[in-house]
Amino acid sequence: TGYLHNHARMWFASIWIFTLRLPWELGADFFLRHLLDGDPAANTLSWRWVAGLHTKGKTYAARASNINKYTDGRFNPLHQLSSQTDALIENDDHPRLPLDLDAAMPGAPYLLLLTEEDTTPEQVFRDPPTAILALEAIAARSPLRVGAPATDFAKGALSDAVARNAAHFSVDGQMGQGDWADAIVDAATRAGVRHVLSPHTPVGPVAETLARARPRLDAAGLTLTQIRRSYDTLTWPHATRGFFGLKKKIPSILTGLGLR
Repeated sequence: TGYLHNHARMWFASIWIFTLRLPWELGADFFLRHLLDGDPAANTLSWRWVAGLHTKGKTYAARASNINKYTDGRFNPLHQLSSQTDALIENDDHPRLPLDLDAAMPGAPYLLLLTEEDTTPEQVFRDPPTAILALEAIAARSPLRVGAPATDFAKGALSDAVARNAAHFSVDGQMGQGDWADAIVDAATRAGVRHVLSPHTPVGPVAETLARARPRLDAAGLTLTQIRRSYDTLTWPHATRGFFGLKKKIPSILTGLGLR
């Protein structure tokens, strides 16, 4: 169906890693290809957290008693789960990277680029675009086939976003296909603009596809600018030690957003 409760996700990941002894990367890939909300960052980091890689040494163990409790007794895998949940070890070092923040709105006519990473840009962009282009990077999620529920969900969300934002800004919108650089250059040329704006995408297939397109956009004289939401700008600097460290900053974040 593309849906999986958070409890079941953690049980699944723990059993995959510690009982079945399968590579965590394959499990993360499986979720990303089949879950409707398979977010590239949260999905990967959640699997790494269960494995003891993200928060070093801290693992999540699926327990028969917990599964029995939260499935109302339907499942009780007593003596079937590994009791050894030692944290995985990797040789790769993942240093902290600075948050890149593109320039503000250019104050010039622009093409609005929509992707499956953010389908509500009307919450971010106040000045209307000249035109809207939507592109999807679903196949780039994995070298394996992406499931139909996740594919249909992403395409449906993008299609809805194009129609909604076209009506909101009273401009033309279209779904693009094929090579991203070609599609963006073509749409910008037809719209008669030199600026392309899109909501900020930090990691994942969309971010990687945009990065590959940038040199050709630069060569065509186009400026691609990603605009970050105020929510993310205020929140991300505090997201360094898990949820509880961030939780303490919620009052100041709400104040910064004008919500408190």
